[in-house]
Amino acid sequence: MREAQQSDCTVIEQIINQGRAFLKAQGLNQWQGTYPNKDTISDDIARQQGYVLLLDNSVVGYAAVTEGQDPIYDAIENGEWLNSPTNYVAIHRFVISNRYHGQKLAQRLMSCIFTYFIALNCRDFRIDTHPNNVPMQAVITGNGFHLKGHVYINDGQSRELRWAYQIVI
Repeated sequence: MREAQQSDCTVIEQIINQGRAFLKAQGLNQWQGTYPNKDTISDDIARQQGYVLLLDNSVVGYAAVTEGQDPIYDAIENGEWLNSPTNYVAIHRFVISNRYHGQKLAQRLMSCIFTYFIALNCRDFRIDTHPNNVPMQAVITGNGFHLKGHVYINDGQSRELRWAYQIVI
């Protein structure tokens, strides 16, 4: 894993579009609008919050990872966070190229994120996903996260319910 660079934008956008098509084939409305898009990715990279997973020097996965407070997680319903610090790691826009589904690369990317941020003394990780995104839920819980409640995101088009997960390592 390494920090994404602006030169990675095109391949990241292609991988996100693959993820969008995968979600649509699953009957999910997640990512079916214009979000995330090239501007979102470019902004992640400019803020040094975009990370790519490499396999044989090729980008095969992407995640936006932020350290600190994320407004999405300020209000949680039907549960609570284990603690409420403003110093946690939020993981968004997590995607692996369709070409590599089933090869445990999602687990590899998550492990790399944990390792990188634990070295920075961050031990509280949060992530959310669509209530019907069973494949992503399997990735999340398979990496030790626990369902903590519900949050809402606003993707610019609508306010959407998401299941919120946390792991403190």
